[in-house]
Amino acid sequence: MMARFCRYADKVFGLGQKIAAFGDARLRPQITTSAIWTSAFAMFATRLGSLNAMESELRVPKRLDGLLGPRKPSADTVGRVYGLMDPAQQRQMLRQIDHRLGRNKVLQNDWPLRFAAVDGHEFFRSRHRCCPLCSQRKVRQKDQDVIDYYHPAVVCHLIGFEIAAPIDMELQLPGEGEVPAAMRMLQRVFRNFPRFFDVVVADALYLEAPFVNFCLEHGKDVLTTLKGDRRLLLQDAQGLFKQMQPGIWRPQHQTVQFWDAEGFTSCEGIQAPLRVLHTEETAQRRQRIAGQWVQTQEQHSWWWATTLPKRYLPSRQFWHVAHSRWDIENDNFNVLVNRWYLDHCFRHEPTAIVNFVLTLFIAFVLIQSFYLRNLKPPMRRRFTLIGIARQLYAALGTNNTQAPWLARLTGRPP
Repeated sequence: MMARFCRYADKVFGLGQKIAAFGDARLRPQITTSAIWTSAFAMFATRLGSLNAMESELRVPKRLDGLLGPRKPSADTVGRVYGLMDPAQQRQMLRQIDHRLGRNKVLQNDWPLRFAAVDGHEFFRSRHRCCPLCSQRKVRQKDQDVIDYYHPAVVCHLIGFEIAAPIDMELQLPGEGEVPAAMRMLQRVFRNFPRFFDVVVADALYLEAPFVNFCLEHGKDVLTTLKGDRRLLLQDAQGLFKQMQPGIWRPQHQTVQFWDAEGFTSCEGIQAPLRVLHTEETAQRRQRIAGQWVQTQEQHSWWWATTLPKRYLPSRQFWHVAHSRWDIENDNFNVLVNRWYLDHCFRHEPTAIVNFVLTLFIAFVLIQSFYLRNLKPPMRRRFTLIGIARQLYAALGTNNTQAPWLARLTGRPP
C-alpha cells in the first residue's frame, strides 16, 4: 500500500521533484533535507505520533530504505533541521497540491462561490517549557496562580468539500490578537491563492472594520457570525425583522424560520453595506436513553452578517455556508488533534512548529486524495481513512516498498 501511495503522490502531484528541491540553513549537511522531510512525512502518513516512535522504526535494518535511502536521521536531527528550514518551501508545496486538487475537479460542489474559513487554535500548552515566542496567561490552581505557556495560531481552510483542504497557518506573536495574525496570514494567502476562493468565513471576532476592509481591498467578501458586541447592527436588524414575515424551510427533521435583509450601515468604518441573516431552527432528535428511543426537540437561534448581496448568495445557501464554517473545527482541528497528533509538540521552536504543522497538512491532504481518488469503492468500503494509514504503516515492514523519488534523493537508479 505504501508503494502505491508513493507512486500516486509522485505521478499526480510531482512529490519527488518537490522533495528533492528542499534545503535548510546547514552549511555541510551529512543527511539531506529531503531525507529528513520524508521521515517526518512518513511519520504523519502512518500516524506514528512522535519523532521517537519514528526513530524506533528507522533503527530497524532496511526499514524505510525504500523511502529515504540508507542515510536515515535521528529524532534529534529531524527536530533540529525542522527549525532551520524555511516554511516558505512547504507553503509552496501545499499551494501546488491544493491547486492540483482544483484542476483535477476534486474541489467541486453546487455552491455559486468558493469559501475559505479562518479560525484560531492553540496547538499545545505547558507549565514548564517555553520559548521566546510563547504566549502566556495566568490560571488559578490550588489557590495559587500558575503560568500557562502556549502557542496560539490561525489557520485558513477551504470549506464545503468532501476533502478537508487546509491552505496555510500562522503563529500569533506574544501579546498579539487573533485578527492581526489572521490578516498577516491572509496577506500571504491572497498572494499565493489570488483566485482560489471568493469569500472569507469567520466567527464574530472578525466582524471589525480593519479586517473586513482588508478583505474587501483584496477582492474578497466576508461572512461572519453576528453577536451582541455589534449592538447597533444587531438592534437595527432586530427592529427591521420584527416588521417582516419570516420565510420557512423544512430540511430533513428540521424547521427553519429565516429573516434576510441587506443595506445595513450600522458598523462604523466598514466600507460596504452589510447583509444580515437570522434563523430560528427547530430540530427533531431521536436518542437512545436507558434502552428506549426518546424523541427530543432542540431549538437554536443564529445571526450572521456578510458583505455579499442576495443576488450572489441566496438565503438558503447563505444559511448552509454559515453552518459549514464548522468544517474547520470538525474536519481539520478535531480530526487532526484526535487522530493525527496535531497538538503534540514535536519540537518547541517557532519555525519547527510551523514546519511540522505544514508537513502534517500536506500528508493529510495527500492521504485523503489517495483515499478518495485512487482507491476503488470496494477498498473504501473495507477501510476508513484511519485504516488506510494503518495499512501504510504495515507496508513499512515489507521489502517491496520503494518510492519513485528514491533515485533523486540518492543519485542512484532504483
